[in-house]
Amino acid sequence: MLAVLLICVGLAIVVIVLSFRVHTLSAQAVHAAQPAEPPRQLAPAKPDNTQAQADLEKARAASADLKSQLEKAKSRAGDLQSQLDRAKAQSADLQAKIDAAGAQSADLQAKLDKASAQAADLQGQLNEAAARSSQQAAQLDQAKARAADLQARLQKSEGEIARLQPLVQRARHLPVTMSVEKAHGGPFSLASAGGLTLHVSNLYLEPLSVVVAITDPDGTRSQSAAIAGGATLKLEKLADGDTVVVSSEGYDPVTLTVH
Repeated sequence: MLAVLLICVGLAIVVIVLSFRVHTLSAQAVHAAQPAEPPRQLAPAKPDNTQAQADLEKARAASADLKSQLEKAKSRAGDLQSQLDRAKAQSADLQAKIDAAGAQSADLQAKLDKASAQAADLQGQLNEAAARSSQQAAQLDQAKARAADLQARLQKSEGEIARLQPLVQRARHLPVTMSVEKAHGGPFSLASAGGLTLHVSNLYLEPLSVVVAITDPDGTRSQSAAIAGGATLKLEKLADGDTVVVSSEGYDPVTLTVH
């Protein structure tokens, strides 16, 4: 654009110079056309007038050509100005699009930063959950180990119980023997002579406190007695079919039907 302006200025200067030259030549031609007072100068004035006229025509042709070039330059300058305006408009449109793209890029960057922060937070939560899961897995393994140990102890205890059960049952068995015989009475008997006599013998060497319950058709009667170690308690005057229950604290009772 600057080069075009310089060309236009140069052409304008040339036109001005040629116009001045044409004006000068015109003045000279007019002056040459006037008759001179001395007669001797009329003959040489013709060549000068003809030459000046030729120069004037050349100058006019050059001026017309320069004017044509100037008009073309002006037209070219106008066309370039139009192209420049269109280029400026396109540049402004592109700048607007660049600004919009920059704003969109900034918005996308903000969203990306937010998404990155959320991803980092989720990663932290995932790591925390993984740590808790590992801790819970370790606790579960410990609980399984304790459960297995307790199961083993339980099985061992059940085995011990099964092994000791007969001993416990024997330990709870009342340590007495009972036998029935025809009673004949005697000074140490608890009942009068006659009927059947039940002998309850203490198998321990320590005294044994017992409660004897006798059930007959008339009802149930009970009595307490202490049997010395290795001694025998006699229950006389029992009838056939009577039921005798001998019990002692800490032992299972012993039941016998008299026959």
